[in-house]
Amino acid sequence: MFFQQWTGINAVLYYAPSIFRSLGLSGNTISLLATGVVGITMFLTTIPAVIYIDQIGRKPVLVSGAIIMGVCHLIIAILSARFSDSWQSHTAAGWVACVLVWVFAAAFGYSWGPAAWVLVAEIYPISVRGPGMSIAASSNWMNNFIVGQVTPSMMEHITYGTFIFFGLFSLMGGAFVHFLVPETKGLTLEEMDLAFGDNSGTAAADREHMAEISKRIGLSLLTGEAEPGHAKPDISVDEKRSVEHSE
Repeated sequence: MFFQQWTGINAVLYYAPSIFRSLGLSGNTISLLATGVVGITMFLTTIPAVIYIDQIGRKPVLVSGAIIMGVCHLIIAILSARFSDSWQSHTAAGWVACVLVWVFAAAFGYSWGPAAWVLVAEIYPISVRGPGMSIAASSNWMNNFIVGQVTPSMMEHITYGTFIFFGLFSLMGGAFVHFLVPETKGLTLEEMDLAFGDNSGTAAADREHMAEISKRIGLSLLTGEAEPGHAKPDISVDEKRSVEHSE
């Protein structure tokens, strides 16, 4: 959640009109280009992520998205450093930077937007999933707030350095996932424990706990499941005779 926010996605969403003006664009279409196109782009690119994330895996999606976002930030920084004083005579460079903002939004839409939440939701054992997701959501909104507060000051004082800052954080997020986060695609809860180095059997204990709850409320009888450690009961003699008679 930390790296998701420090890719700069909400800096772009909150201050897109100001960012587009800083790239030399002006006129009545700024709001449409800045908010409408960015929002539509993110929505459309989220759809394939939802469909294919279980086939591709979490890590490839997150790492590729981080690289694309980082590169977009750094190229925008280079263009801003080169043409910030002469955008009017280099309109093509301004439009290239504008397109890169849309590419950045698309990269976030298919990767860190949905995949970060998927990964966070499935790494916690059932017994701590509620508190774990609460902490993750709190971290997300706290960092969201910080990014929203510091971005205007960054745009004013370090100008194109803002894009370098977010670009480096995007690349660091990709490196973090690549080197430190295991792939969780298709793993059971027990396998998830082993992937994260937990040999205490937390997931197995959770599963036994759920089986005990099912037993207490009668779900095991309704579903025909045997109690843990016991075989299913044999059919009675009367039931056997009834079956034979029906045959």
